[in-house]
Amino acid sequence: MRYAPTIDLWTLSDEQRAKLPVGQWVTAGPGLDSPRGRFLGAGRQTQVVAWLTNARASRDYRGYMACLRDYARGLANGS
Repeated sequence: MRYAPTIDLWTLSDEQRAKLPVGQWVTAGPGLDSPRGRFLGAGRQTQVVAWLTNARASRDYRGYMACLRDYARGLANGS
């Protein structure tokens, strides 16, 4: 699947969320002031998104992204 312009997670069905590519820019809600982040994966009951404001506030952007990416991979592998 190709990347699309930023997508609002709240408007997607479970099937659509399952097909999102890792790295897709997403928001949580409509509007310009909605949190923006990168979709990293999904489990049966959860979606993993690295929110941009949290990544910047962590003081270790790359470490934050790597930690969540590893967590999302664990969900995908059933761990």
